[in-house]
Amino acid sequence: MKKKLLFVAVAVMAIGMTACSKKQDTPETTTAVETTTEAETTEAETEDIDEDSINGEITKIDGDILTVKNIDDDTEKNYDTSKAEITKDFPFAVGDQVEVVFPEGSEEDPVPALAVTVTESATEADTDSDPTVEGKVVDAANATLTLEVDGEQYNMNKANAYVVAKNGITVDKNAKVTYLGDLDDEPMAVKIVMEDSYDTPEAELNVFTGKVAQVGEDGKSIVLEADGGDFFTFVSDSLSFDDYKDGDTVKVTYQGSIGAKEIPALEIEK
Repeated sequence: MKKKLLFVAVAVMAIGMTACSKKQDTPETTTAVETTTEAETTEAETEDIDEDSINGEITKIDGDILTVKNIDDDTEKNYDTSKAEITKDFPFAVGDQVEVVFPEGSEEDPVPALAVTVTESATEADTDSDPTVEGKVVDAANATLTLEVDGEQYNMNKANAYVVAKNGITVDKNAKVTYLGDLDDEPMAVKIVMEDSYDTPEAELNVFTGKVAQVGEDGKSIVLEADGGDFFTFVSDSLSFDDYKDGDTVKVTYQGSIGAKEIPALEIEK
């Protein structure tokens, strides 16, 4: 009799364990179904969107916002490049030829750009002058200018820069900076034009201020030393440099690139 009761007890325990096992399986199955549903939802949300594109010219740069004139109909639109895939060899510059890809039918202002490709760089094409970059002034303390361009910050030596501004170099304001050297390697700022003076006649001039290191024997050439120790040779057939001596600080208005071997001088003054 005791043996029979023991057998029944074991059987009951076995049935109970089986039931518990089945109860534990149920949530796992439900979780798997939920996971599959979530994956399908995510995939649905990331479906490809229809795209459109235009080819045009950059006419204005304001941080991540590019104003581009469509070459087909001359209309201008603003494009937000903050989340765009960007292809370029130089920082964006006014005059760049670009292809902009954006969501088809977008009526936002600015239009969210998906991709921007510089097809022709104004900086690279302008071989008769030095490269110019536009950005926001972050710092201008001492002899260093820090400019933010496309989210990146660049330091430049501004000790010899020609500054065109109504209120001086102002932090958090945009500026166009002409420079000599590699933008990633602290180049020399040659000219700094603040946004309040973009359209002034002074902004069109090229001016360099430096110390006289040497005057040519014929008085037709003069070598100026920059703050960083670089030397620049200015020449002229109509000007005489005989009145200047070593160590004088002079200002030369010139033509072309400051990086030329001999730079044509238009005017000179102390």
